[in-house]
Amino acid sequence: MTGIVAASAGLFAGRILGQSEIIRPEDSMADLPVYASVTRRIVDDRLTFSGVIKPGPEIPLQIDLDGQEPMVVRQTLRSGDVAEWGSLAAVLSGRPYFLVPGPLPLYRDLDQGDEGDDVLALQRALRLLGYPTSEGGVVDWSTIDAVRDLYASEGFKLDAGRPQASSPRAGGGGAALTDSASAQEKPGLIAFRQFVVLPSQTVKIVAATPAGQRVTSEHPVVKFQIEDNFAEFVADVQQVRSLRVGQTVTVRVAEKQVQGKVATVGPFKEASGGLRAGHLVTVTPANQADVSQFIPNMSVTVLGNGGAEESLAVPLSAIRQDGEGTYVLRMSGTPGNETGEAQRIPVSVVRAGGGFAAVSGEVSVGDRIKLS
Repeated sequence: MTGIVAASAGLFAGRILGQSEIIRPEDSMADLPVYASVTRRIVDDRLTFSGVIKPGPEIPLQIDLDGQEPMVVRQTLRSGDVAEWGSLAAVLSGRPYFLVPGPLPLYRDLDQGDEGDDVLALQRALRLLGYPTSEGGVVDWSTIDAVRDLYASEGFKLDAGRPQASSPRAGGGGAALTDSASAQEKPGLIAFRQFVVLPSQTVKIVAATPAGQRVTSEHPVVKFQIEDNFAEFVADVQQVRSLRVGQTVTVRVAEKQVQGKVATVGPFKEASGGLRAGHLVTVTPANQADVSQFIPNMSVTVLGNGGAEESLAVPLSAIRQDGEGTYVLRMSGTPGNETGEAQRIPVSVVRAGGGFAAVSGEVSVGDRIKLS
């Protein structure tokens, strides 16, 4: 009985309303207007790149081992240490090896009276280390004393030199040796292999061979970094137009933001090795104090040019344009009860990012804006 009544009622309604008057759900949703309020928020229009921290290149300390594999008997540098000119690199098979500035084209052991460009380079290196000596390009007593003092600073004595027919000092530092003094005082032999050129005044040690191990070409005394760790990311052909070497960017590392500088912008490369196609870009810390934040293998976000300021903002879909310019449609009423005609309000878009546009114009916080 109930089914018959329901069917009759449906038939009656269909006859009265007519087929054209039946309201379909899809029709009721077709023109449903959507609104949003004007708010104050931070709009960030900077380009965003996802990257990773890479370690700076590791460089092995080059020591002339003369075909030998000496034993490390004293480890003086360890990973994390900062080495500098004048430091003792290590003691190998009883001999000290000192870090000195270059260029230093030493190719032979030196003794009193030897002369040449290699002697002059050694004298200049000793002076840079704070050991006074002449700069005449000839090994004299001042040169030998400077080397002896360098050795003594680490508790070593300078090796005895070749026998000399004339060995004592005459006239003080820098003077040539004469035949008039005791032959028992001989200058020391300067072993050229004990001076190891360090390419920068200070470097960070990242690996070191411990005492008791032999030094080989595969296992150098130490490895060091001259360049800091850096952030690396890929920019596509459009994004790379906004990047240039030396440009300041923001790097988000974990919970912190630090300033960086674009170090390199590479050529375009096809996708390979897990990297998408584009230009490989590297960023180094702008401030030395932030170097410690660049921990290898950490994921980072790099923010390029642009701004991030709080301002009046609306969703991007609220921005409209016509022949007269850019505008929004402001409605009257309250949220959920917008009424009246939409009012055209001219605005200027200051920046856009994250789905929002920062605007200026005759709008206020709370205004109801119609979305497109």
